[in-house]
Amino acid sequence: MVDVSVINPPSSASPEIKPQMGVHPKLRQLLIPPPIHVEDPEPPPSEWILLDPYGYLSDRTNATTAGCRRSRRSGRRILVTFWAATPPRVSCFTAHCPGLEPSAFGDIPKAGAENRPPSLKRVRTPPDLELYGNDAVLLRCRDRDMFFLANLCRAFIVDFKYDKNQFLLHLYSSRTGGWSTRLMNVEAPQDFNLFSLNKTIAIGGELSSVGWVDLRRGILIRDLLLDNHHSLRYIPLPPPLVPEPLRGYPMYVRNIIVLQGYIKYFEMHKNFRPCSDPECTVTVAVGWVAATKKMKASNVATESSWEEDCTIKFDEVPVDSPAYAEMLPDLQRGQDAELTLKRVHAGYPALSLHDGDVVYIMHMPDHGVNKASVVAVDMRSKTLKGAADFGGSGRPHLHSKWDLQTSRHYLVHV
Repeated sequence: MVDVSVINPPSSASPEIKPQMGVHPKLRQLLIPPPIHVEDPEPPPSEWILLDPYGYLSDRTNATTAGCRRSRRSGRRILVTFWAATPPRVSCFTAHCPGLEPSAFGDIPKAGAENRPPSLKRVRTPPDLELYGNDAVLLRCRDRDMFFLANLCRAFIVDFKYDKNQFLLHLYSSRTGGWSTRLMNVEAPQDFNLFSLNKTIAIGGELSSVGWVDLRRGILIRDLLLDNHHSLRYIPLPPPLVPEPLRGYPMYVRNIIVLQGYIKYFEMHKNFRPCSDPECTVTVAVGWVAATKKMKASNVATESSWEEDCTIKFDEVPVDSPAYAEMLPDLQRGQDAELTLKRVHAGYPALSLHDGDVVYIMHMPDHGVNKASVVAVDMRSKTLKGAADFGGSGRPHLHSKWDLQTSRHYLVHV
């Protein structure tokens, strides 16, 4: 866990690791240099950042660098460094193991949100447990000076068959330093069925609640402090903007966070209108429409009602700043009366943890080129709040999707 409250220029004199040709594709991904921004030293660092959850390998360091022992026997260390950038620019983190070749990393390092003092702590997992970002959630219990790490997975019976209402909960407690496993049953209607888990949320509250989210269907809620309770509550997501079934990766058009006592859900969809030609019988896409809905976090134990929050059409958002217009040259076309976000190639929305009305969206005008921009939209005032280059790291967008992380502390999986 690394505190990024102080950002200094790189202090390591070692040369940057360079990508190599003729190596395995996964290793080539690991060797791509990080897109490190040069920050203005005057303004204080942001209390929250937009973070690319997939890390980079680099031996560069700064004031945020923290380390821990990789192994008691070998004495090798893992060093993790954060490179914070003010939103809408995207921050990143790097990992480095002195004396260890990059090929020793089995996959790209990943990060998740956490709240702890500046440190890097290795949590050992049981041999039969693998942690994945979509299944593991970390919750800090401030009043108890401890944290939980909870992992949820299907309870397979035999030959990859499972009961749709049963899951295995693997729970780590920093107080005991050990793991426990229990079988959990879902309290849900007969037609309950989750497709896949896309995200986790730390709800908190008196019972230290956490949630695992299927952005196609709903949320599984677990109260970590109820030791004798062996069930998961199910909360369906709000009805979709359009009745058509969701196709493709859910986080490309949906997201969910916990903010200021509310669970906040975002969804966007292509906005279709009838063709203006009388002889035309099809509909045409005219930008995007998006909406947010919310639920009081304190209500997850008793009810599951969602409240309407904001709705917006992207073609109603003007791009009236020359600087932003220059940064987003692909928005103007033909006889458009004014420059708006009508033609934005939107994807991977992330709700702000500072202003609940702002959403950050990746703009990818050319999917054949690994380059993108990030736009910040105020849904309530229907204004463009900012725009920035994503970083142009050279990673395919499959591995460059980003997510919004809260506070200045993070859990890193290496």
